[in-house]
Amino acid sequence: GLVRALRALDYPAAKLDIILVLETGDAETQAALLALGLPANFRTLVVPAQPPQTKPKALNYALQFARGDFVVVYDAEDRPESGQLRHALDLFRSAGPGLVCVQARLNIYNARRSWLTRQFTIEYSALFDAILPALERLRLPVPLGGTSNHFPRAALIGAGAWDPYNVTEDADLGIRLARQRLHTAVLASTTWEEAPADFSSWLKQRTRWLKGWMQTYLVHTRQ
Repeated sequence: GLVRALRALDYPAAKLDIILVLETGDAETQAALLALGLPANFRTLVVPAQPPQTKPKALNYALQFARGDFVVVYDAEDRPESGQLRHALDLFRSAGPGLVCVQARLNIYNARRSWLTRQFTIEYSALFDAILPALERLRLPVPLGGTSNHFPRAALIGAGAWDPYNVTEDADLGIRLARQRLHTAVLASTTWEEAPADFSSWLKQRTRWLKGWMQTYLVHTRQ
């Protein structure tokens, strides 16, 4: 599904360098991608099995292989709207050098799956359609979502990229950008995601989020 969405992006294919980042032990996904016959602007990258085995560690590893002037992060289940890259680039060009991150809005494509997914949809709609745009207008720190973040590559590297030990590396990076007086904008383009449909999956996710937010709070208030 992600590969189909990325192939449907309204952007010149020759200007896209798409890296699918995989864990060493995830043989099932590696085999599935080999069977797809990916286009020439796609490539896979296997992250070495060294601790910490976290998403931000994988992102930092992949960043050194990225060739584009801009870096965009998507999760495996994402379905970005086709015009999202063009909208983000237009925003960067019109805003000037102070803008170093564009966060697309996130919402849920399996909202009718269960009671939990319906509540998740309400939460995401409030957060990404109302709260984060309000924080941007007030020039307050914008805690990033874990996906659909768009960065100028040089600015991302200059800000320190991702903390490999923080399990909510997105929120941490959003706060770090604000502390460096760098601006984040919220983009009126949606990426559709899959919400956890059962209590066990939801609890694991929320536990990780709360742990990461506590990490972020302690890191940024330790002095």
